[in-house]
Amino acid sequence: MTKAGVIVAGCLALAAGLMAQGPGMGQGQAPPSLVAEVQTMYNTVRGYVTKAVEQFPEDKYTWAPTPQVRSWARLVGHIVDDQNGACFALAGLPERPARLETEDTPNSAANKMTKAQLQKALVDGFALCEKAFAAVNTSNMLERQGMRSKIGLLMFNTSHTNEHYGNVVTYMRLQNMVPPSTAGRTGM
Repeated sequence: MTKAGVIVAGCLALAAGLMAQGPGMGQGQAPPSLVAEVQTMYNTVRGYVTKAVEQFPEDKYTWAPTPQVRSWARLVGHIVDDQNGACFALAGLPERPARLETEDTPNSAANKMTKAQLQKALVDGFALCEKAFAAVNTSNMLERQGMRSKIGLLMFNTSHTNEHYGNVVTYMRLQNMVPPSTAGRTGM
């Protein structure tokens, strides 16, 4: 490992340690690995997106808040495409799965899919990322995977999925629905 790699690894380990320290973290407890920390964040947003897609009514799947933004089906398709694109190589696939959001119009393939088909595609995309997480560990996380390190790719995918969960929340609120991330809170 290069000197820069050692510095990056040290910074990442420090960041993971700081992020892991919370009310439940006592003296002497080792923080989880950076890979485990990122996977915990990923699993949280994955759960929210999965629940939201289950909740959203099928008759609203081609609805879009304005003509300038994706329909709900295209938003889900985009999230699936992101999971597949970020995780296929780490998961051991030779090529990226076919895209669902095929064009920036109502004719997109995602708009022609049923709720059940989109839910299955989402589950499959998330499963692909689970395989990717299983293939990354503290020994290989800094190896290059294209333009990013392996852990960097998983971090990017996690943050991008979370970014689109923000869209999901807005779509749900516009349909007078309570998003999964706030459903359990009192007073909501």
